Amino acid sequence: MTENPQQLDVSRSFCVMLHDVAPIYDSHVATFTEAMAPLIGNAMSAAVVPCWAGVPLGESDRPFLDRVQAEYANILLHGYEHFRPGTRGFRSKIADGKDEMNGLDPAETDRRLEAGQQILERWMGQPASGFIAPTYQIGFATPDRLAKFGIHYTVGYGQVATSTGQRLPLATWVWDVSPIRLLCRAGYRLGQIQYRFRKRALPCVVLHPLDLERGFLPQIVKTVERLLLAGRKPVMLESLGYGAKPSPVPA
Repeated sequence: MTENPQQLDVSRSFCVMLHDVAPIYDSHVATFTEAMAPLIGNAMSAAVVPCWAGVPLGESDRPFLDRVQAEYANILLHGYEHFRPGTRGFRSKIADGKDEMNGLDPAETDRRLEAGQQILERWMGQPASGFIAPTYQIGFATPDRLAKFGIHYTVGYGQVATSTGQRLPLATWVWDVSPIRLLCRAGYRLGQIQYRFRKRALPCVVLHPLDLERGFLPQIVKTVERLLLAGRKPVMLESLGYGAKPSPVPA
């Protein structure tokens, strides 16, 4: 028998997640923190890349990591290097080669999940209970495989899935869809449509460092402000039980 995550009133809730959290984006993360904290405090998730572009977190990154832990209530594993090795297909070209998991076989997927968890445990005090695949492309990083490494839920574009089969639909705003700016604007519009028509879905505002360079911060802030004005409060998936280990089956 497994425990179900707590019941969530999606009509009064939303979540905010910052992807691509890595030292290379130190100033970007700080800017998002400064913009979001006055609105929602630290009720945000930071999706950390433990080895961005092949460079693992280390002692010199300690000040950055300490700030992330202090300013974000939840830490998620966000791939390992983020970039796809080997040949890139059409989908990878649209995503600027950042669909890491699509380029891995099962053995390499396991190696990177294990190594990523070890790096988070060493430099952030504990491994992650949740996972976000770069560009939401999970490859072989399925819920049952993630569970072997202590990861009990994965956040996709349209839903949260747990290792025990629960599903939570999401209505997601995301701006960093592609280097093609028109697609970034379409990502926001699609989020608006989902928010309007997927009434049983939890609204999820997804941030990326490159959103700042493309000038989307004002629109992001307005999106969060509108959710707050609608009477919604930010929630953490961890606090709802999505990071909990399955309960053992009674003998």
